[in-house]
Amino acid sequence: MINSNVTVNLQKLEKLLNKVADLVITNSMMSQSVDNLPQSEEKKNLLDKISLFQRHIVELQDYATDIRMIRFDSLYGIYNDIILEILPKNKSINLQLLGGDTKVDKSLIEQLDSSIKILITNAVLYGIEDKEERILKNKDENSTIKIIAQQLNGQISFSIVNDGRGISKEEINENESLDYSNNQLKDIDKIKEIVEKLNGSIEIQTDLDEGFSLTMNLPLTHSILEGLNIKIGNNIFILPTSSIVESIQPTSEMIKLVGDGSSPLLMLRDEFIPIIKLHEHFNIESKNHRLEDGILIIVKSGIQKAALFIDEFLQQQQIVVKAIETNFRKVDSVAGATVRGDGSIGIIIDVKTIIEN
Repeated sequence: MINSNVTVNLQKLEKLLNKVADLVITNSMMSQSVDNLPQSEEKKNLLDKISLFQRHIVELQDYATDIRMIRFDSLYGIYNDIILEILPKNKSINLQLLGGDTKVDKSLIEQLDSSIKILITNAVLYGIEDKEERILKNKDENSTIKIIAQQLNGQISFSIVNDGRGISKEEINENESLDYSNNQLKDIDKIKEIVEKLNGSIEIQTDLDEGFSLTMNLPLTHSILEGLNIKIGNNIFILPTSSIVESIQPTSEMIKLVGDGSSPLLMLRDEFIPIIKLHEHFNIESKNHRLEDGILIIVKSGIQKAALFIDEFLQQQQIVVKAIETNFRKVDSVAGATVRGDGSIGIIIDVKTIIEN
Protein backbone atom coordinates (compact mmCIF):
# COMPACT_ATOMS: atom_id res chain seq x y z
CA MET A 1 0.00 0.00 0.00
CA ILE A 2 1.34 3.44 -0.93
CA ASN A 3 2.10 5.72 2.05
CA SER A 4 -0.27 8.72 1.90
CA ASN A 5 1.96 10.93 4.07
CA VAL A 6 4.47 13.45 2.72
CA THR A 7 7.11 15.54 4.48
CA VAL A 8 6.87 19.28 3.95
CA ASN A 9 9.42 21.88 5.04
CA LEU A 10 7.92 24.12 7.77
CA GLN A 11 9.31 27.24 6.10
CA LYS A 12 7.29 26.47 2.97
CA LEU A 13 4.15 26.11 5.11
CA GLU A 14 4.97 29.45 6.77
CA LYS A 15 5.13 31.11 3.33
CA LEU A 16 1.79 29.51 2.42
CA LEU A 17 0.14 30.87 5.59
CA ASN A 18 1.60 34.31 4.95
CA LYS A 19 0.04 34.33 1.49
CA VAL A 20 -3.32 33.29 2.93
CA ALA A 21 -3.03 36.18 5.40
CA ASP A 22 -2.33 38.52 2.48
CA LEU A 23 -5.52 37.27 0.82
CA VAL A 24 -7.52 38.08 3.96
CA ILE A 25 -6.17 41.65 3.98
CA THR A 26 -6.74 42.08 0.23
CA ASN A 27 -10.30 40.79 0.54
CA SER A 28 -10.93 43.25 3.38
CA MET A 29 -9.66 46.09 1.18
CA MET A 30 -11.94 45.04 -1.70
CA SER A 31 -14.91 44.79 0.65
CA GLN A 32 -14.35 48.28 2.00
CA SER A 33 -13.95 49.72 -1.53
CA VAL A 34 -17.22 48.13 -2.62
CA ASP A 35 -18.99 49.38 0.54
CA ASN A 36 -18.13 52.94 -0.52
CA LEU A 37 -19.92 52.53 -3.85
CA PRO A 38 -23.48 53.88 -4.26
CA GLN A 39 -26.28 51.37 -3.85
CA SER A 40 -26.96 49.40 -7.02
CA GLU A 41 -27.60 45.89 -8.27
CA GLU A 42 -23.97 45.69 -9.35
CA LYS A 43 -22.80 46.57 -5.83
CA LYS A 44 -25.02 43.83 -4.39
CA ASN A 45 -23.55 41.28 -6.83
CA LEU A 46 -20.00 42.35 -5.97
CA LEU A 47 -20.68 42.00 -2.23
CA ASP A 48 -22.09 38.51 -2.78
CA LYS A 49 -18.95 37.50 -4.71
CA ILE A 50 -16.67 38.99 -2.01
CA SER A 51 -18.59 37.05 0.64
CA LEU A 52 -18.09 33.84 -1.36
CA PHE A 53 -14.40 34.65 -1.82
CA GLN A 54 -14.04 35.15 1.93
CA ARG A 55 -15.55 31.72 2.62
CA HIS A 56 -13.00 30.17 0.27
CA ILE A 57 -10.19 32.02 2.04
CA VAL A 58 -11.38 30.76 5.44
CA GLU A 59 -11.38 27.17 4.17
CA LEU A 60 -7.94 27.60 2.60
CA GLN A 61 -6.59 29.08 5.83
CA ASP A 62 -8.05 26.19 7.84
CA TYR A 63 -6.43 23.63 5.53
CA ALA A 64 -3.03 25.39 5.51
CA THR A 65 -3.02 25.84 9.28
CA ASP A 66 -4.13 22.30 9.99
CA ILE A 67 -1.19 20.90 8.00
CA ARG A 68 1.32 22.34 10.46
CA MET A 69 -0.72 21.83 13.64
CA ILE A 70 -0.59 18.87 15.99
CA ARG A 71 -2.82 17.94 18.90
CA PHE A 72 -1.01 18.63 22.15
CA ASP A 73 -1.98 15.25 23.62
CA SER A 74 0.08 13.53 20.88
CA LEU A 75 3.15 14.56 22.92
CA TYR A 76 2.08 12.73 26.08
CA GLY A 77 4.17 9.64 25.37
CA ILE A 78 7.34 11.69 24.77
CA TYR A 79 7.09 13.56 28.07
CA ASN A 80 5.95 10.54 30.06
CA ASP A 81 8.96 8.55 28.80
CA ILE A 82 11.27 11.27 30.18
CA ILE A 83 9.74 10.83 33.63
CA LEU A 84 10.01 7.04 33.51
CA GLU A 85 13.65 7.15 32.40
CA ILE A 86 14.88 9.33 35.27
CA LEU A 87 12.35 8.53 38.01
CA PRO A 88 14.11 7.62 41.30
CA LYS A 89 12.90 4.44 43.00
CA ASN A 90 11.73 6.34 46.07
CA LYS A 91 9.38 8.62 44.10
CA SER A 92 6.01 8.08 42.47
CA ILE A 93 5.00 10.61 39.82
CA ASN A 94 1.98 10.72 37.51
CA LEU A 95 1.87 12.90 34.40
CA GLN A 96 -1.34 14.71 33.50
CA LEU A 97 -1.77 16.57 30.23
CA LEU A 98 -4.62 19.10 30.20
CA GLY A 99 -5.88 20.88 27.12
CA GLY A 100 -4.83 17.90 25.03
CA ASP A 101 -7.25 18.78 22.23
CA THR A 102 -5.52 22.17 21.82
CA LYS A 103 -3.86 22.32 18.42
CA VAL A 104 -0.37 23.79 18.50
CA ASP A 105 2.07 24.82 15.81
CA LYS A 106 4.69 22.11 15.35
CA SER A 107 7.45 24.67 14.79
CA LEU A 108 6.54 26.41 18.07
CA ILE A 109 6.65 23.12 19.97
CA GLU A 110 10.05 22.37 18.48
CA GLN A 111 11.37 25.69 19.80
CA LEU A 112 9.87 25.14 23.26
CA ASP A 113 10.60 21.42 23.48
CA SER A 114 13.87 21.78 25.39
CA SER A 115 12.25 24.16 27.92
CA ILE A 116 9.37 21.78 28.64
CA LYS A 117 11.74 18.84 29.03
CA ILE A 118 14.00 20.83 31.38
CA LEU A 119 11.05 21.75 33.61
CA ILE A 120 9.88 18.13 33.73
CA THR A 121 13.38 16.89 34.54
CA ASN A 122 13.89 19.45 37.31
CA ALA A 123 10.51 18.60 38.83
CA VAL A 124 11.38 14.88 38.93
CA LEU A 125 14.93 15.27 40.26
CA TYR A 126 14.67 18.36 42.49
CA GLY A 127 11.17 19.72 42.91
CA ILE A 128 9.15 16.68 43.95
CA GLU A 129 9.84 15.08 47.34
CA ASP A 130 10.34 11.36 47.85
CA LYS A 131 7.44 9.31 49.20
CA GLU A 132 8.56 9.44 52.85
CA GLU A 133 8.97 13.23 52.85
CA ARG A 134 5.57 13.70 51.21
CA ILE A 135 3.90 11.49 53.83
CA LEU A 136 5.56 13.54 56.61
CA LYS A 137 4.10 16.67 54.96
CA ASN A 138 0.63 15.05 54.87
CA LYS A 139 0.78 14.91 51.09
CA ASP A 140 -0.25 12.04 48.86
CA GLU A 141 2.83 9.91 48.24
CA ASN A 142 1.86 9.85 44.57
CA SER A 143 2.87 13.25 43.17
CA THR A 144 1.67 14.88 39.97
CA ILE A 145 3.20 16.84 37.12
CA LYS A 146 0.69 18.70 34.98
CA ILE A 147 1.33 20.14 31.53
CA ILE A 148 -1.45 22.53 30.54
CA ALA A 149 -1.98 24.01 27.08
CA GLN A 150 -4.57 26.69 26.34
CA GLN A 151 -5.23 29.22 23.63
CA LEU A 152 -6.91 32.58 24.24
CA ASN A 153 -6.96 36.10 22.78
CA GLY A 154 -4.30 35.57 20.15
CA GLN A 155 -1.98 33.90 22.65
CA ILE A 156 -1.08 30.34 23.54
CA SER A 157 0.26 29.31 26.92
CA PHE A 158 2.02 26.23 28.24
CA SER A 159 2.12 25.65 32.01
CA ILE A 160 4.27 23.03 33.70
CA VAL A 161 3.02 22.49 37.26
CA ASN A 162 4.20 20.16 40.02
CA ASP A 163 2.89 19.64 43.55
CA GLY A 164 6.29 19.22 45.18
CA ARG A 165 8.45 21.74 46.98
CA GLY A 166 8.58 25.20 45.45
CA ILE A 167 11.39 27.71 45.17
CA SER A 168 11.28 30.70 47.51
CA LYS A 169 10.39 33.96 45.79
CA GLU A 170 13.47 35.55 47.36
CA GLU A 171 15.68 33.04 45.56
CA ILE A 172 14.04 33.81 42.23
CA ASN A 173 14.07 37.58 42.68
CA GLU A 174 17.61 37.77 44.04
CA ASN A 175 18.89 34.92 41.85
CA GLU A 176 20.41 33.28 44.93
CA SER A 177 19.81 29.59 45.52
CA LEU A 178 19.86 26.73 47.92
CA ASP A 179 21.71 23.61 46.80
CA TYR A 180 18.63 21.75 45.61
CA SER A 181 17.36 24.56 43.41
CA ASN A 182 20.61 25.92 41.98
CA ASN A 183 20.14 24.18 38.62
CA GLN A 184 16.46 25.14 38.53
CA LEU A 185 17.22 28.85 38.85
CA LYS A 186 19.82 28.72 36.10
CA ASP A 187 17.38 26.89 33.86
CA ILE A 188 14.63 29.46 34.51
CA ASP A 189 16.94 32.14 33.11
CA LYS A 190 17.58 29.99 30.01
CA ILE A 191 13.85 29.40 29.49
CA LYS A 192 13.07 33.10 29.91
CA GLU A 193 15.64 33.93 27.25
CA ILE A 194 14.16 31.39 24.80
CA VAL A 195 10.59 32.61 25.36
CA GLU A 196 11.51 36.30 25.06
CA LYS A 197 13.16 35.59 21.69
CA LEU A 198 9.73 34.34 20.60
CA ASN A 199 8.19 37.63 21.84
CA GLY A 200 6.64 35.87 24.80
CA SER A 201 6.82 36.07 28.57
CA ILE A 202 6.92 33.71 31.54
CA GLU A 203 4.90 33.70 34.76
CA ILE A 204 6.02 31.88 37.90
CA GLN A 205 3.89 30.78 40.83
CA THR A 206 5.68 29.06 43.68
CA ASP A 207 4.98 27.95 47.23
CA LEU A 208 7.52 26.12 49.37
CA ASP A 209 4.83 23.70 50.57
CA GLU A 210 2.47 23.47 47.61
CA GLY A 211 4.73 23.30 44.57
CA PHE A 212 5.94 25.18 41.51
CA SER A 213 4.38 26.40 38.27
CA LEU A 214 5.96 28.08 35.25
CA THR A 215 3.78 29.36 32.41
CA MET A 216 5.10 30.37 29.00
CA ASN A 217 2.83 32.86 27.20
CA LEU A 218 3.45 33.34 23.49
CA PRO A 219 1.74 35.32 20.73
CA LEU A 220 0.07 33.56 17.83
CA THR A 221 1.76 35.51 15.05
CA HIS A 222 0.10 35.65 11.63
CA SER A 223 -2.94 33.80 12.95
CA ILE A 224 -6.40 34.65 11.65
CA LEU A 225 -9.30 35.19 14.03
CA GLU A 226 -12.72 36.81 14.26
CA GLY A 227 -12.75 40.29 15.77
CA LEU A 228 -15.41 42.82 16.74
CA ASN A 229 -14.69 46.49 15.99
CA ILE A 230 -15.53 48.68 18.99
CA LYS A 231 -15.53 52.49 19.14
CA ILE A 232 -14.34 54.69 21.99
CA GLY A 233 -14.60 58.36 21.08
CA ASN A 234 -12.84 58.68 17.70
CA ASN A 235 -10.79 55.53 18.27
CA ILE A 236 -11.63 52.08 16.91
CA PHE A 237 -10.20 48.95 18.53
CA ILE A 238 -10.66 45.25 17.84
CA LEU A 239 -11.95 42.82 20.44
CA PRO A 240 -11.44 39.05 19.79
CA THR A 241 -14.91 37.53 19.61
CA SER A 242 -13.66 34.39 21.39
CA SER A 243 -13.47 36.39 24.63
CA ILE A 244 -16.95 37.98 24.35
CA VAL A 245 -19.81 36.60 26.44
CA GLU A 246 -22.55 39.15 25.65
CA SER A 247 -23.23 42.87 25.31
CA ILE A 248 -25.85 45.03 27.04
CA GLN A 249 -26.93 48.64 27.45
CA PRO A 250 -27.13 48.93 31.23
CA THR A 251 -29.82 50.65 33.26
CA SER A 252 -29.07 52.64 36.41
CA GLU A 253 -30.54 49.79 38.50
CA MET A 254 -27.88 47.42 37.13
CA ILE A 255 -24.96 49.64 38.25
CA LYS A 256 -23.72 49.33 41.83
CA LEU A 257 -21.00 51.54 43.32
CA VAL A 258 -18.55 50.30 45.93
CA GLY A 259 -16.05 52.10 48.14
CA ASP A 260 -15.72 55.77 47.21
CA GLY A 261 -17.87 55.26 44.13
CA SER A 262 -14.94 55.00 41.71
CA SER A 263 -15.27 51.20 41.31
CA PRO A 264 -18.61 50.43 39.65
CA LEU A 265 -19.99 46.90 39.40
CA LEU A 266 -22.52 45.47 36.99
CA MET A 267 -25.20 43.35 38.61
CA LEU A 268 -26.28 40.85 35.98
CA ARG A 269 -28.42 37.84 36.85
CA ASP A 270 -27.28 37.83 40.52
CA GLU A 271 -23.64 38.11 39.47
CA PHE A 272 -21.43 41.11 40.25
CA ILE A 273 -19.03 41.93 37.41
CA PRO A 274 -16.37 44.67 37.66
CA ILE A 275 -16.72 47.44 35.09
CA ILE A 276 -13.62 48.66 33.25
CA LYS A 277 -13.91 52.01 31.49
CA LEU A 278 -11.67 51.50 28.47
CA HIS A 279 -11.34 55.24 27.78
CA GLU A 280 -9.79 55.64 31.24
CA HIS A 281 -7.68 52.51 30.81
CA PHE A 282 -6.21 53.77 27.52
CA ASN A 283 -6.32 57.44 28.58
CA ILE A 284 -8.36 58.60 25.58
CA GLU A 285 -11.47 60.76 25.12
CA SER A 286 -14.87 59.06 25.18
CA LYS A 287 -18.18 60.22 23.73
CA ASN A 288 -20.12 58.88 26.71
CA HIS A 289 -19.22 59.18 30.38
CA ARG A 290 -22.43 57.92 31.99
CA LEU A 291 -22.48 54.13 31.96
CA GLU A 292 -26.18 54.17 31.04
CA ASP A 293 -25.40 56.06 27.81
CA GLY A 294 -22.84 53.59 26.49
CA ILE A 295 -22.53 49.85 26.01
CA LEU A 296 -21.04 47.19 28.28
CA ILE A 297 -19.41 44.18 26.62
CA ILE A 298 -18.97 41.30 29.06
CA VAL A 299 -15.73 39.47 28.39
CA LYS A 300 -14.12 36.45 30.01
CA SER A 301 -10.55 35.28 30.55
CA GLY A 302 -10.31 31.91 32.25
CA ILE A 303 -12.87 32.08 35.08
CA GLN A 304 -12.66 35.87 35.42
CA LYS A 305 -15.21 38.24 33.89
CA ALA A 306 -15.26 41.97 33.32
CA ALA A 307 -17.63 44.44 31.67
CA LEU A 308 -15.85 46.75 29.21
CA PHE A 309 -17.45 50.18 28.86
CA ILE A 310 -17.41 51.47 25.25
CA ASP A 311 -19.34 53.98 23.13
CA GLU A 312 -20.57 51.55 20.48
CA PHE A 313 -19.70 48.40 18.62
CA LEU A 314 -19.38 48.18 14.85
CA GLN A 315 -19.07 45.30 12.40
CA GLN A 316 -17.46 41.92 13.02
CA GLN A 317 -14.70 40.85 10.65
CA GLN A 318 -11.94 38.35 10.07
CA ILE A 319 -8.50 39.76 10.94
CA VAL A 320 -4.87 38.75 10.56
CA VAL A 321 -3.00 39.03 13.86
CA LYS A 322 0.47 40.55 13.66
CA ALA A 323 2.77 40.67 16.68
CA ILE A 324 3.66 44.27 17.63
CA GLU A 325 6.80 43.19 19.50
CA THR A 326 8.47 42.06 16.26
CA ASN A 327 8.73 45.57 14.81
CA PHE A 328 8.15 47.76 17.85
CA ARG A 329 7.95 46.64 21.49
CA LYS A 330 5.55 44.96 23.87
CA VAL A 331 2.58 47.23 24.59
CA ASP A 332 0.53 46.75 27.74
CA SER A 333 -3.09 45.63 27.15
CA VAL A 334 -2.47 45.06 23.43
CA ALA A 335 -2.50 41.52 21.98
CA GLY A 336 -1.36 42.52 18.51
CA ALA A 337 -2.30 44.55 15.47
CA THR A 338 -3.87 44.04 12.07
CA VAL A 339 -4.04 45.83 8.72
CA ARG A 340 -7.53 47.17 8.01
CA GLY A 341 -9.25 47.29 4.65
CA ASP A 342 -8.29 50.93 4.18
CA GLY A 343 -4.63 50.18 4.93
CA SER A 344 -4.70 51.65 8.45
CA ILE A 345 -3.51 49.73 11.52
CA GLY A 346 -6.04 48.22 13.90
CA ILE A 347 -5.12 47.55 17.54
CA ILE A 348 -6.29 44.24 19.05
CA ILE A 349 -7.19 44.42 22.74
CA ASP A 350 -5.59 41.92 25.15
CA VAL A 351 -8.55 40.98 27.36
CA LYS A 352 -6.50 38.71 29.61
CA THR A 353 -4.03 41.45 30.57
CA ILE A 354 -6.73 44.08 31.11
CA ILE A 355 -8.70 41.82 33.46
CA GLU A 356 -5.57 40.81 35.39
CA ASN A 357 -4.50 44.43 35.82
